[in-house]
Amino acid sequence: MNHIFDPFASGTIENPYPALAQLRAAEPVSWNEPLRGWLLTAYDDVKSAQKDRRFSAERVKPFTEHMAATERPELEQMGALLNQWLLFRDPPAHTPLRRLLIDAFTPRAIEALRPRIGEIVEDLLDPLSERTQFDMIGDFAFPMPATVIAHILGVPSSDVPKFRAWSNELATVIGNSRQAPDRFQRGARALFTLTDYFRSTVSSRRARRTKGALIDDLIEARAANSPMSEEELVASCILILFAGHETTMNLIGNATLLLLKNPDQWALLNRDPNLIPSMVEEVLRYECAAFVIVRVANEDIDISGKRISKGDRVFLMLGAANRDPKHFDDPERFDIRRKPNRHLSFGYGIHFCIGAQLARVEAEVAFTHLLPLIKDVELVSGDLDWDDNFVLRGVKSLLLRRQTAAAA
Repeated sequence: MNHIFDPFASGTIENPYPALAQLRAAEPVSWNEPLRGWLLTAYDDVKSAQKDRRFSAERVKPFTEHMAATERPELEQMGALLNQWLLFRDPPAHTPLRRLLIDAFTPRAIEALRPRIGEIVEDLLDPLSERTQFDMIGDFAFPMPATVIAHILGVPSSDVPKFRAWSNELATVIGNSRQAPDRFQRGARALFTLTDYFRSTVSSRRARRTKGALIDDLIEARAANSPMSEEELVASCILILFAGHETTMNLIGNATLLLLKNPDQWALLNRDPNLIPSMVEEVLRYECAAFVIVRVANEDIDISGKRISKGDRVFLMLGAANRDPKHFDDPERFDIRRKPNRHLSFGYGIHFCIGAQLARVEAEVAFTHLLPLIKDVELVSGDLDWDDNFVLRGVKSLLLRRQTAAAA
């Protein structure tokens, strides 16, 4: 039944949920020929697979083996760098790396950042208050989390525009974009550029013995004979930069879009801003920014009567799991008061997103300040350009204008 879901069809990119609902009901574990891997669409299967050690996160090498021979040189060069990312590591290598990074993202550490996040939000929103039209993505949803991550890492906020260009190029590979025929070359160049950038930054901060930023903490840990290599240190900086703003950018953009498309929920939120945290959770469930997690079978595995062979890729469809009617009442309804809301958008198990609390706080602070600014806005056009990215789900731009200006 793999004809039901073509992940790269234009209609699927715009709205994948009807096809995924059909697949979840008819064949929740299914082979997908376009992806050359298995799709898991039911909540219980997606959750269980994330804590099953038979499914490996070390998927970069198998991914290259699925590519044509002419494309492999670029992927093989990238693979050596991507294999250092925490995201693509299994225990035992995964465990000490995660332990070194997680202290910067504890709830206490993130709460301490809340005032600084508020300052960044205000700085970005002040110029927008005077404009009749702006792009929610380019003018706010991207630079806000990117500036926060720059602050955490200890790199200049003036470099944020460069991060956007590099991340966009890298995302074409991480998300398996099919509309970019030169995606591997572009992704490789971006990754190599980011690697050089952070090697230089680490070297400079080490020489100056700076303190107070995450990079400094990692340098100090490495000097104290931590298990982190220099390559892993640099790779961790790239991962934090990339993952730390891409998903939050989409979270803010998706939230704005959903509120505008659901005026009853928008009115409810305006009447009661205390619902902002609940709204954020519902956006994460309904239109999760990280749409899929990829694993590789370490051995033959039987699930729901299907045999997944050793070496097969397995796509854990978070977007489908988050709308499973066995776990969510009326799952196709966007309901900012939904409780309970045990979505899987940040993953589950040992790879649960270390930046989950940061993303939540960023979105909460952002919408606390955004509500009065966007109370009278509307979409410039209903024709939205969804990013051609199978992993990261969001629109490329979201042009808004004030209704008073439109009426005038």
